[in-house]
Amino acid sequence: MCPVAIRRHTTCLIKIRHGTLLLGVSATLRLPVYLCFNLAIINYCPDFLRVHLMKHPFIRFSCLPVALFLLLVLSCLPAVAKAPLEVGVGLRVDQITSINQKKENFGVVASLMLEWKEPQLATRPDEDVPPQRIYKASDFVNMLTERKLLWPAHSFYNLQGRVDYQNQFVAVDSQGNVKYFARFSAAFQAPDFDFTHFPLDTQNFHIKLIALLPTSDIKFKAMTDSSGLSEELGEEEWILAHTGSKITTHTSFGITVPCFILSFQGKRHLNYYIVRILVPVIIIILVSWFTFFLKDYGKRIDLSSGNLLLFIAFNFTIANDLPRLGYITLMDTFMMATFGITGLVVLANVWLRRAQRHGREAFIDRMDDIGVWAYPLLYIGGGFLVFLMSYL
Repeated sequence: MCPVAIRRHTTCLIKIRHGTLLLGVSATLRLPVYLCFNLAIINYCPDFLRVHLMKHPFIRFSCLPVALFLLLVLSCLPAVAKAPLEVGVGLRVDQITSINQKKENFGVVASLMLEWKEPQLATRPDEDVPPQRIYKASDFVNMLTERKLLWPAHSFYNLQGRVDYQNQFVAVDSQGNVKYFARFSAAFQAPDFDFTHFPLDTQNFHIKLIALLPTSDIKFKAMTDSSGLSEELGEEEWILAHTGSKITTHTSFGITVPCFILSFQGKRHLNYYIVRILVPVIIIILVSWFTFFLKDYGKRIDLSSGNLLLFIAFNFTIANDLPRLGYITLMDTFMMATFGITGLVVLANVWLRRAQRHGREAFIDRMDDIGVWAYPLLYIGGGFLVFLMSYL
């Protein structure tokens, strides 16, 4: 070890030892003075030259002022901000496993792809490595951590439950281009569901991916060619289309992070509701209309009451598919209208039965003639109003 040399200049005492960082100056100036003085004069000089340099009066009395001057100049230079890592994001939905309207969520099998460039992972021409290096995702993250490189950690914001990954791997080419691929199944919340126009409604679905690092470190870029819906989703109840992706930001706990959103819309196949609900309801309405041609008012009351019970059963069947909503849907309006009209028919038949007992036959015939035409017109007018409400 080189002997300790002690030199005094103005108010600073510099203690210099070869191979050490101990400088007898303030903590603020310690590292810059070491870089300018100790590294330049001590570490890069041979022993015989170091002794002669430290004996020279110019070197001895001018090194510290020069170092302080360089420190002042460097402190005035603006800090250069590091550009955020640009990460391409692609998300493709391969299958729709379920759409639960009561829980307002949907299940998918999807593929996620992330792409970015890391120059420090590039290989030299003389290195004997394959053109594509494949890693498990966990091993690759550990390697980046050891080399102090950035990993674009991410999470699904509207995830419900856990993500079940089928596979995760990373491919790195010789230029340092990194591709992360994951295939997974998960359930996502659908908070935008609106059943006001059920069953003629259009619902919005989205999957929201956020980074776990702020926008100063990570920048998302949408890969539209790698995002969207597969042609074979396996979903029979809905017609899914109008896919789109966008890049935005998400702020939580005062931290703004980049966000990628894949969105799409869904409309229902109406054949189910036409065949299973609309056609039976129309038949029940026609049966109620046929009772106006009967003169036995007791049987008319029985048939109308039976139709009312059928409408109640239909209402419970439809309600099982929807959550307990705080608003009225289009189907609710239609069913309540049928309840009201059928209830009026029951009351009208009871009233006509009482009139028959009092011998008011002329009045009964006139009311029946009015009812024969008023009943279908009432349903047609109500259906027209429901149709208008569906487009308001």
